[in-house]
Amino acid sequence: MVEKDTKTDKSDFLQLVREAIGRKTPLLYAPDYPPLKSNYTRQQEKVRTITAKNLARKSKILDQLIENASFAGWNVHRVSDHESAAEKIGEIAASVKAKLAVRTTETILKSVNVDGALRSKKVTPVVLASGRYRSKSDLKEVAFKADLGISGVSFAIAETASCVLIPRKGVARLTSLAPPVFVAIVQADQVLENLDDYFAMVRLQFQKTRGRYPNYTNFVSGPSRTADIEQTLTIGVHGPGIVHMVLVG
Repeated sequence: MVEKDTKTDKSDFLQLVREAIGRKTPLLYAPDYPPLKSNYTRQQEKVRTITAKNLARKSKILDQLIENASFAGWNVHRVSDHESAAEKIGEIAASVKAKLAVRTTETILKSVNVDGALRSKKVTPVVLASGRYRSKSDLKEVAFKADLGISGVSFAIAETASCVLIPRKGVARLTSLAPPVFVAIVQADQVLENLDDYFAMVRLQFQKTRGRYPNYTNFVSGPSRTADIEQTLTIGVHGPGIVHMVLVG
């Protein structure tokens, strides 16, 4: 058996990369990139401009979200108020014959009576959060047993039809990943036009908290899609196969 010289293979590979990007020799020092500007006042002004733009273009942005979300595989339900949102979620739970549903503690769920709507359809609601009666290690088991996951969002992005879940206590990504069906509740004023707007918002928050920010963010841009080496697309293998967006307002 002939052993390959892995060092030579690596050197050849790196040389090919250098040639592809127009370099002839290895880079011996890190480029002196200028640091990112972090002017808090300027970022506040930028976010104010984005907020005003989104307000002025609200109708068009919401239409864009609905169109892109429908194309991406979301089942979009637009409702007028919180009561209608709860009713719609109850209908969704009944349609998938759910018995157990998990939810986060997003602020919107204080206004949308999800638990009452679920119980009216004989579905058991469980808040997916550690606390006095449930340890953090139990959450995974509960989430994977659930038929339905429900959460509010931090933002929704019209450009990519993405619902953004920023983790914190009571808001775990398992809610949107483990159950086979996921429902996102989106308020109209949470919808941003594009990713640039989103990152501007996040940057301001990062500056405001002096760098204290969650170590991951969950983007849900439709049902889970997985493709193998033969490019065969499968839905719902590594996440929910059915996703609903309840847009309030």
